[in-house]
Amino acid sequence: MDRNTAIGLSLMFLIMMSWFWYLTPSEEQLTRLREERRIQDSLRAAQATLPDAGTPDMAEAPPLAAETGNTAGIFGAVATDTVIQTVSTPLYTAVFTNVGGGPARFELKTYSKWDGTPVQMISDTTRSAYSMGFVSSQNHNIETRNLVFTPLQSGDLVLEAGGSATLTYVYEPEPGARLVYEWTFQADTYAVDLDIRFEGMERFLSDRNLELAFVPRLNSTEKSQSSEGTFKSAYVYSADVLEQVIRTKAGREEKIFNGETDWIASKTKFFTQIIKPQVKGTGAVVVAELTGEPSAETTRHTYATTLRWRLPDTHDARFHLYMGPLEYDHVSTFDTHAYEMVEVGYAWINWFSRPFVKYLILPVMTTLNDWLGNMGLAIIVFSILIKIILHYPTKKSFESMAAMRELQPEMKLIQDKYKDDPQKQQQATMELFKKAKVNPLGGCLPNLLQLPVLLTLWRFFSNAIEIRGESFLWAADLSAPDVILNLPFSIPFMGDHIAGFVLLMTASMVWQMKISGQGGAANPQMKMFTYILPVMLLVMFNNFASGLSLYYLMYNLLSIGQQYMINQKIDHAKLMADIEGGSKKKAARGKSKKG
Repeated sequence: MDRNTAIGLSLMFLIMMSWFWYLTPSEEQLTRLREERRIQDSLRAAQATLPDAGTPDMAEAPPLAAETGNTAGIFGAVATDTVIQTVSTPLYTAVFTNVGGGPARFELKTYSKWDGTPVQMISDTTRSAYSMGFVSSQNHNIETRNLVFTPLQSGDLVLEAGGSATLTYVYEPEPGARLVYEWTFQADTYAVDLDIRFEGMERFLSDRNLELAFVPRLNSTEKSQSSEGTFKSAYVYSADVLEQVIRTKAGREEKIFNGETDWIASKTKFFTQIIKPQVKGTGAVVVAELTGEPSAETTRHTYATTLRWRLPDTHDARFHLYMGPLEYDHVSTFDTHAYEMVEVGYAWINWFSRPFVKYLILPVMTTLNDWLGNMGLAIIVFSILIKIILHYPTKKSFESMAAMRELQPEMKLIQDKYKDDPQKQQQATMELFKKAKVNPLGGCLPNLLQLPVLLTLWRFFSNAIEIRGESFLWAADLSAPDVILNLPFSIPFMGDHIAGFVLLMTASMVWQMKISGQGGAANPQMKMFTYILPVMLLVMFNNFASGLSLYYLMYNLLSIGQQYMINQKIDHAKLMADIEGGSKKKAARGKSKKG
C-alpha cells in the first residue's frame, strides 16, 4: 500500500468516525426519545382499550372478568370478577370499578340531557376512565386501567351535605409491593382528590416518569350533537397561558406539550373534566380524533388528555380532579383560570368581556333568577338594565337617526334634482346636513362603544350553562333553539326548523329600522337593507340559544321605545328654520365676496 492510499484511507476513516460521532444522540436526547416512545406506546395501549360505538352502559353490560395472562410481566392480570361500588353525593352518583381502580360512570344529579335523562359524563363504562401509565422494569408499557385492583372498603358510600368519605384500591403485584389509589370525596363539590402511593414498588419502575390520563371521550348531552361538537375541545394550562386543542376535520392528531403544566382538561359545550396535579406536571399529551365530518350528527369527537409527571422522592403524589358543569362558582373554586374555557367573548375583547361577565353579568343574572324564580324573566329585566346603562352612550345615535328621518323629504328633492349627477347630489346632501346641524356620522362612535357589550352578551348567552335547561313561555330550554315549526326540508345555515323568539326578534328589528327612518323612501338602498339585514339575522340566529334571541328581542323593543320618544322631541319647524337660516347665511357670504 503506497503512501497516498494510506493517507486517503485514514482520512476516510476519520471522516466516517466523525460522522458517526456527530449523528450519535446525546444522553439527554436519548432520554427524551425514550420518554416520547414510552408516551406514544402507552397512548396506543390506552386508545386500544376504548370501546366501540356499541358499548352498552354498565347497567346493561354483563359482569366483566379480567383476562389471564402474563403479557405485562409482573403486572399480568389475574382472573377475577368486577367489583362495583357506588359513591353518592347531593351533586352526583359515581360508579367505581376495581378494573383500573377508578370511576367508570359519573352521573350528575342536578343536570339532565336534552331527553330528560341524567347527564352521564363518561362514555366508557367498562373500566376506570382514569389511567396511570408507566414503563415497568421489565420494559412493559403498563396502563393501570387494565389492572385489577382490590377495594379495601366494601359496600356503597352515601354522603350527606357537608360530609366526606374515602375509597381505597390496592394493586399488589407481589407480597410487600403495593400500588395504592385513594379517592377522597366532598359532598358539596364536583372535585375529587386522588392520592397515588407506590409502596415497595420502586424496583418495578424503569424510571420515575409517569403519566395520568383521562382516556374516554366525554358524552354528548345536547340534542344537536353536530352543534355541540363545535364546542368540544381540550385545554392545557401552562406558564399562565391557556392553550386550546380543537380538531376541525376528520382524522386523528397528537399534540405534545413540554414544560411545567398546571392542569389539563377536555370539555363539551357545558361540561368538563380537569386533571390538576398538586405539584406541577412535566408536560402533557392531547390526542384529538374526529370519526367523520364535524357537521355530521353521527361524528364522534374524542379528546384523550394525558398529564406527564415525575414521581417524587416520597413515592406518592396527589391530583385534584374535576368532573362536572362549566358553572362559574364550581370551576372557579377548583381553579381560578378554569372558567376561561367558557367562551364569553372574542380574543380581541377578552380584556373587557371576562371582567364584564365576572363582575356584572353573572352576579346580576344569578340574583335576578333567585328573586324572580325564572331565568326568562331574569333575561327580560337584565335587558332593561343594560338598556338603561347604554341609554346615554346611544342617545346621540338615536337623535341623529331622528333628525335624518325628518330630512328625508328634502333629501328626496335633492336626489330628484341631481339624479344624473351623483357628485352634485352628494355635495348638496352634505350641505343640507350642515345647514340642519346634523352629523350623519354622529351615531357611529356611540355604536362602536357599545359593540364590546353586545358581542360579550352574544357569546355569553350562547355558552352559559346558567340558562341551560331553563324554560320560558314556549321555550323548553333557553340554551337551545325554541322550535315552533319543523320544516319538511332543510335550509342552508338555517336548518329544518323555525324558532319562535328569532321570528319575533326579526319582526322587531324591521319595526325598529322603520321607526328610525332607515327604510325611508328617500333612500331605496336603505329601504331594501331594512329587510335584507333582518332576514340574514333570522338565518344566523335560528340555531342559536333562544335565551339570546329573547334578550335581543327585548333590547330591540326597548330601543323602539327610546327612538319613538326621541322622534317626538324633534322640532321639525326648528330644523327647517335652521336649514333656511343656513341658506341665508350662505347667500350673505356670497354677496360679501362679490362686493
